[in-house]
Amino acid sequence: MKVEICNLGVIDNASIELKPLTVFIGENSTGKTWAAYTLSAILGQYGYQKYLKAFSDGKIQQTYPPLDNAISRLLNEGNAQIDLRKFANDYAQAYINDVASLAPGWMQTLMATRRVTFDNLQVRVNLAESKTAFLEKITATAIDRQLSFDSLRHGALLNAVKEAGETTLYFYSEDEVLKKLPHRAVKKFIGTQLFQTLHRSLYNDVYILPTERTGFIVSPLSLEDAFEKTETAHGHSQSKIYLGKLAEPVKRFIGMIGTSAITSFAQRNDQINNNPQISAYVKLAEFLETEILRGKVDFETSGLQQELLFQPLDNSHKLEMSVVSAMVKELAPLVLCLRYLVEPNDWIIIDEPEMNLHPAVQIELIEFLGMLVNAGLQVLITTHSPYIVDHLANLITAAKHEDKDKIKELFYLEQTDAFVSGEQVSVYLFGDGTTKDVIDKDWVIDWSTFDNVFSDISRIYPHLLPATN
Repeated sequence: MKVEICNLGVIDNASIELKPLTVFIGENSTGKTWAAYTLSAILGQYGYQKYLKAFSDGKIQQTYPPLDNAISRLLNEGNAQIDLRKFANDYAQAYINDVASLAPGWMQTLMATRRVTFDNLQVRVNLAESKTAFLEKITATAIDRQLSFDSLRHGALLNAVKEAGETTLYFYSEDEVLKKLPHRAVKKFIGTQLFQTLHRSLYNDVYILPTERTGFIVSPLSLEDAFEKTETAHGHSQSKIYLGKLAEPVKRFIGMIGTSAITSFAQRNDQINNNPQISAYVKLAEFLETEILRGKVDFETSGLQQELLFQPLDNSHKLEMSVVSAMVKELAPLVLCLRYLVEPNDWIIIDEPEMNLHPAVQIELIEFLGMLVNAGLQVLITTHSPYIVDHLANLITAAKHEDKDKIKELFYLEQTDAFVSGEQVSVYLFGDGTTKDVIDKDWVIDWSTFDNVFSDISRIYPHLLPATN
């Protein structure tokens, strides 16, 4: 998927191709985080929810004749159908760009600012090169949803059904009360099925680990606190603690921690039964604990509080987050995300994953992120770490090796699943108001943004020797 961003803060024009592992590098204040947050909103549930409301209110520019026809047929005949694959082929790109066109109106809320304006922001998405895979996801999607009265009433007012592997989405009503439903309710129900399916076929859901993560992870979660409820792409409520004026990605991060705290192992096992691939993410959470953190992270209930604790592998004592190492604070959210939340094709965005980590752990972490990609997750990181970028080049080269088992012992985690092919990776250097693709045709990464600093340091030292002598 290719994206062009214009007039976003210091970014004049940035062209980016999002791949399973996307890396943003560059000096401070070059727009990396703003770009990541903006894309996460447009391509995630935030943008979808804003668009659905605008659609229901009749405030969008894009038209969808098949959708309008389905509304009319459902109201007049009690049933309708749409070829969802054809609808996606014809309208998906127009849809996501229409979502992006609304961004200037909600960016101040997203970023929690009144002092920055986004009136001239433009984001354009091109699905051409990813359309085949996108349409395959549309076809593979199963839909079974209802519009009902409250839980005390039996039966559904409206039904939407699509079998996995089929292309036709059916709408029907089992009740004469359909005739009494307002046009707006029918419109919203049909729009929800179409637009949510399009959005989830780009990314199921988006989980953001902002730089603020180490500050919020230390606080016990009170079960008496007020929670806002938002619907995630997977249909379950996500808790969001009300903390006043914070950027939306930070709020969603706090909500992610809250949702992890109230998700039981039984609930996660139910998800695994429905989608066995999720078990791989639970195992990856355990791998992260054992091989990198050297201890177990999980919640413990004390009175009305859920407290996140860490138990080192070589110690029977459990420790509060306030006294654990910075590394544990840094990576604990990723453990929770994998253990309790993520599903295939979810997008994990980590702002500066190297924070508070020794260089050796940074190397382990980029290998671990490669394992996430090969397990079916999408990853985007912003980084200032030369260790991460340089070792990513090693992982790309290793993926081309004929005997991967022979070379795996050269790597810190010794896992061939950490190797990622060049086709899976994009790396962009931010600076001077634009972006530069720094992976060449041979999958070699130009990391001169760091090399120049190393050269400067090396040049200084010889000039100091005469003075010291």
